[in-house]
Amino acid sequence: MNAPILTVNQLSIQSKERILFQDIQFEVNAGEMLAVMGPSGIGKSMLSKAIAGFTPDSMSVSGDIFLAGANVSNISLIERAPEQRPAFIFQDALQALNPLVTVEAQLTLAHTGWRTKPKADDRSTIHALLTRLGFSEPSAILKLYPSQLSGGQRQRICIAIGLLSKAPLLIADEPTSALDPVTEQEILTLIRESVRNTNMAGILITHDLYSALECDKMVVIDEGRVIAYGEPRHALECSEHDFCQSLRGLI
Repeated sequence: MNAPILTVNQLSIQSKERILFQDIQFEVNAGEMLAVMGPSGIGKSMLSKAIAGFTPDSMSVSGDIFLAGANVSNISLIERAPEQRPAFIFQDALQALNPLVTVEAQLTLAHTGWRTKPKADDRSTIHALLTRLGFSEPSAILKLYPSQLSGGQRQRICIAIGLLSKAPLLIADEPTSALDPVTEQEILTLIRESVRNTNMAGILITHDLYSALECDKMVVIDEGRVIAYGEPRHALECSEHDFCQSLRGLI
């Protein structure tokens, strides 16, 4: 079995008004994809922000987060060593991309970590990935700025940035929300394959049960606590919680 890339132990997150999460525990091994599910509005995105290291100052975080062998609990993203920073695919692609920098420069920076002008090998890797993401003319797309792309194109560029990074962990927060159903499944398959082939770890935050069932593991959270965890179908079958029972009824 591969070693854990991410271990979350007794993680609690609260604001002044309420407790969002209490004693959350799970781990993601190298090459694994973990789905995070739960009712709308419970704050799943805040959980991913705590793992990534950019929770708002109004939130209090306790517990342990081990990423790539280091305890990064309460260490901000900017203060972490490069090998302890996850890649993030956000829901809002327009805000995630730099409006003043071309697509090519942003993808090259993600791939190299420091350069914005691609070499031949960089360009070959980027072109191949963009083709797999459904771009018929990668060379033309690379010359554009984010504002010149459609919503679906911007989302796929954000996915490309995440996949090109050499981060130990990829966090995908509803990464295909702007895409049509056929493209969505193709890209989710690409994300899962990339995680497995590169031995990184992946977290997929999703409302889609069928996407979650394709992952290696699932953690289901409701009312601030883990109500199911493990291999997706087995985890749902073993839980008597009402939310898990409602999910079982959809299978």
